[in-house]
Amino acid sequence: MKFFKTTFILGLITFSTFNYAQNNEPIIIEAKKENDNKRISDKNEKVRHFIQFGIMSRTHESFKEKYGVYVAYENCVITAYMSEKAKKNNQEVALYLTNKYGESWKKDLEITPFGL
Repeated sequence: MKFFKTTFILGLITFSTFNYAQNNEPIIIEAKKENDNKRISDKNEKVRHFIQFGIMSRTHESFKEKYGVYVAYENCVITAYMSEKAKKNNQEVALYLTNKYGESWKKDLEITPFGL
């Protein structure tokens, strides 16, 4: 009898613990928007640039010299804010390059910028 009572109490405690853990709302922590922009803001803001995410595979120096636009690589972890910002930035830079040079800049860049 004592064994069944102990087993019942342990089962009840385990069930209530799991039930309580499932009913709590998770805490969502968001990074401040100012922090997401820190590395890019250190660079000259007047110089146009594409924002790419991931490991840098090449330097794109010839593209920078020819068009005056460089490619800034960010880390692999992307927040929704960073994604939207990069997409908007890259679309504006692409529009600028298309208006000034036509479609030829896309072949010289050799990558598809994020969001295009």
